[in-house]
Amino acid sequence: MKGPSTRGVARGSARKPAATTFGPITTGVARGAALVAFMAAVTASLLLCGSPAAAAQSTAKSSLSAQQLNALAIEAKDKTFRGDAATGWKLFREKNCLRCHSVWGQGGDVGPDLGRTRTLGHVTAGQLAGTMWNHVPRMWEKMEEGGIRLIPISPEEMSHLFAFLLFIRYASEPGDAEAGRRALDDYGCSNCHSTAAEGGNVGPDLAEWARFVNPVVWAQKMWTHAGQMRETMADMGVEWPQFDGDDLNNIVAYIRSSTTGEHKEYLEPGSISRGRSLFEKRGCASCHKLGSSDGIGPDLQKAELPETLSGIAARMWNHAPKMLEKIKERGVGADTLEAQDMADIITYLIARRYFLAGGDAKEGWKVFFEKQCVTCHAIGGWGGKIGPKLSPIKGNASPILMAHVMWRFGPNMLAQMADRGIPWPHFQGSEMADLIAFLNQETATDGDESPGQAGKGR
Repeated sequence: MKGPSTRGVARGSARKPAATTFGPITTGVARGAALVAFMAAVTASLLLCGSPAAAAQSTAKSSLSAQQLNALAIEAKDKTFRGDAATGWKLFREKNCLRCHSVWGQGGDVGPDLGRTRTLGHVTAGQLAGTMWNHVPRMWEKMEEGGIRLIPISPEEMSHLFAFLLFIRYASEPGDAEAGRRALDDYGCSNCHSTAAEGGNVGPDLAEWARFVNPVVWAQKMWTHAGQMRETMADMGVEWPQFDGDDLNNIVAYIRSSTTGEHKEYLEPGSISRGRSLFEKRGCASCHKLGSSDGIGPDLQKAELPETLSGIAARMWNHAPKMLEKIKERGVGADTLEAQDMADIITYLIARRYFLAGGDAKEGWKVFFEKQCVTCHAIGGWGGKIGPKLSPIKGNASPILMAHVMWRFGPNMLAQMADRGIPWPHFQGSEMADLIAFLNQETATDGDESPGQAGKGR
């Protein structure tokens, strides 16, 4: 059986891998285009020995049973909100992704620096999974040319890698110190706060906070003192400042540039699972109904949000007076959040938008046929028999599943498709999310209707 071609592949060099500490990673920003490249790094930089062609031959010897596919789908869906960015960063190093890609200047130079690539805007997990499908044939060519072994990535590992992607995508870009100085003056912060003993003396000297690199810590400290600050500002006739997206980052940059000798303190990357628990325990859910407009506050899953953690933290600051008033009325405990709590909750909110961006099942029906999935895969009694039936997924399709299955069984799929003259599918925009929505709608019914007919009239 044919394996992926190796023509036109060039090897690249790598710089010294990044240190094992995770600390500095908390201050960078990975741009949207980095999402295109990241999983190429995951897939193209694994341990030596063997090849994707050999993996295709090995995979061809054993078919994926309906029970196995169902188990994988359930596991992948269960892991969606359990990914850990720190573990993902560890896997990124252990899988030798840094051989080809760097993160903020540390690592290889074959591919782009994932922390400094120009943004393409908000990218969902479904779009990331689609991008993986688009690029892996070329990555497999590189791997085979270099004699690089294709090692399976489990659904759990894939969830950690996706969490790491989420984190670096929304981590804050280093701010502009001069813009931060202007912001302090424009918002009247200097009337109450000094910086290295220059300025007001009503509030604390902001130089005391210079060691906190992450703007989320600043947002948390301001949040904790917001009630007292509001009263003082009202007495002084000062309006509550409304920060723009980069203001908080810029202010932090200015304070740090105005002080010397301060050591750096970092937050841990936000935890999706901890944030999910805190959102309920700290009473956030009593005002914000995710996916519903029934709450007294906006639906944070559908509302437009800034594209960085610090931007979302600044948005919380802007609404602090009204939010704290409602919190006091309802007797919930979100007024005393710790910095790590705030980072975890913000990460969870972003993760929901990242993973749960819904697709259009009707458009997914078109994708299923136009990408020729139906040639090899059947749903109910319709479709080909070359690949496994998709009915056992039973509504559990997810980006994690699609990425895992693609990586684990993709080389064999590519060889089978090449033998039959079927082009490898390329997904644009929301097509992967649409396909997932279609699979979930169709497999949940598990009937004998023609694909696209199930669910009509319901």
